[in-house]
Amino acid sequence: MKVDLREDQIKVSHPLHFVFAGRLTVQKNPVFIIEMLNQLKNFKWQCTLIGDGELKPQILAAIQEYGLEERFHLPGWVSPEDVNSYFCKADVLLMPSLSEGMPVVGIQALANGLILLGSNIGGFSDLVEDGYNGYLLPDRDLDTWVAHISSFLSDPDYVLNMRKNSLRKAEEFNLESIVQQYLDLFEQVAVKH
Repeated sequence: MKVDLREDQIKVSHPLHFVFAGRLTVQKNPVFIIEMLNQLKNFKWQCTLIGDGELKPQILAAIQEYGLEERFHLPGWVSPEDVNSYFCKADVLLMPSLSEGMPVVGIQALANGLILLGSNIGGFSDLVEDGYNGYLLPDRDLDTWVAHISSFLSDPDYVLNMRKNSLRKAEEFNLESIVQQYLDLFEQVAVKH
């Protein structure tokens, strides 16, 4: 993915802005986000849940039950350009999935300098360096997720540093860089033979 954003363009939102993008299904575990952020309602934050699916009624009910209507925005399905627009306004991508391959949305989030908080499963390990540009956390471990998010909510400098690290990490997924690595490898093999 081509990164057009520069490190000096990254700013921390006030209040901190979380985003989720995907199907609202059991596999993606979006209700966990509501439960988690409810435990942090004494902090200022906003959250956008992009997508639609079978759990939308349950999500809306949980948001209402916890009195978080002013904190959440659910735009439904949006175009890829609109996803990018939402990512430009966010700080942290939440990916509490129960199973996942290589999440393309995670690569897009890196290119926008977002911190990645994801379940310690599947392809997330290629996108997240623990403590550098995010964290891989045990799925369904509410206390651990809450602890990590509260550290972001109380330290904007920490958020800014990790966002810049995500932008650096995105370079690993730059197509031009990947092609060059293959060309270098082919050249090394050709020289040996």
